[in-house]
Amino acid sequence: KMPISTKLTRALGITHPLIQGGMHYVGYAPLVAAVGNAGAIGCITALTQPSPEALQKEIRACKALSTKPFGVNLTLLPMLQPPNYDAFAQVVEDEMASGQLRMIETAGHFKGLEPFVIRFKAAGAFVIHKCVTIRHAKSAEKVGVDMISMDGFDCAGHPGEADIGNWVLFAKAARELKIPFVASGGCADGKQLAAAIAMGAEGMNMGTRFMATVEAPIHDNIKQALVDGDEHSTTLLMRSMRNTERVYKNQAALKVLEIEKEHPGDFSKIGHILSGDNYRRAFQETGDVEDGVWSAGTVMGLIDSVVTCQELCDNIVSEAEEVITGRLANSVTLVSDDVSSVDPPKITPHCKWPRVLHYTFIDNFMEKRIPHRQGHIRLAEEFMQAGKLVMKGAGGDLIFRSREDAFDFVSLDPYVKYGIVTDYGIREWSMLESAAQLRPT
Repeated sequence: KMPISTKLTRALGITHPLIQGGMHYVGYAPLVAAVGNAGAIGCITALTQPSPEALQKEIRACKALSTKPFGVNLTLLPMLQPPNYDAFAQVVEDEMASGQLRMIETAGHFKGLEPFVIRFKAAGAFVIHKCVTIRHAKSAEKVGVDMISMDGFDCAGHPGEADIGNWVLFAKAARELKIPFVASGGCADGKQLAAAIAMGAEGMNMGTRFMATVEAPIHDNIKQALVDGDEHSTTLLMRSMRNTERVYKNQAALKVLEIEKEHPGDFSKIGHILSGDNYRRAFQETGDVEDGVWSAGTVMGLIDSVVTCQELCDNIVSEAEEVITGRLANSVTLVSDDVSSVDPPKITPHCKWPRVLHYTFIDNFMEKRIPHRQGHIRLAEEFMQAGKLVMKGAGGDLIFRSREDAFDFVSLDPYVKYGIVTDYGIREWSMLESAAQLRPT
């Protein structure tokens, strides 16, 4: 096994680039501790707690269950009766002193995000802000958050009003953000983690998938409903109020849709059904999946069993490793389009410590290389057929099976001999880097 190291894992001191995001009536200490013990990082949901004092008790319960890093989610949304956000934030600050509470996941912007970011970072927190558009992500970037959780339209809860899917959202985030991001919304397996990393993300943030775990402190009926459901088992409420929420499609949700159609924009007509107490009762007491409106994502289509947090995290990372070191590595076209007709030799991506050869070229490289290009390509073909050249990387880099093979190539390459190359470097090849940077030519 090769651990997947990203900016997320390195910043937080965790093993796996996976986050269990904040979830109402789910993000309690037992789940968060189990996620941490599995090598990922979980978030206690602050506003699920009835008071700042209760939040402090929950944070301390998590510390008693695990010595691993964990986080707290604080969502800043307008409500009919807003909580005392300042008091909740103060508890978070106070509890960070031990160093175990390291990450704060924020969402929304009620009363302004910046003052909370300043407070949390001053206390030593790593702040991840959840956004559904690039515009919002750039605003969060400006106020100083450390990382963005890009939340696509697939997500449970509030997907925003722009309806932008992950495929475009992640690719654009990689282009336009100056700070790192993680993928969020519809995430559940290792293929998605590998794809997210390839698209520029530093990991995945999951909610609904962690609900279907042994340690999730919710009724087994809710977990089974997630297993039985599929990508068609959600619906969108409160669109007429521009406060869209993706929820499990049950009788209560369908009733809200019916009323909303008759009374668009009138929350007073549906508030009694959307009550948080109904949500809590279904999750914590009755297990009646038809009672109450509760968040769930289209990722139900990828949930086929209830497993432990350890099994879930291990399975995701193992699958991602297999994709990165196997399918992705073997899918890269070797050397250049000029030799695309050449059948490459059978190679294994698991060769011991391959090496990357990086050239620094003269300024007018494209023009000056012309007389020597065919010689360079023929040399690459020879090394490829001999099994010494593994693949071509981004920016003209070449990946060799060993340092010696790379040096041999340099000594024979006409680009070097005739001064097209001004400098070169040889370094160890990272499988993770290859998945994120290598491109078919």
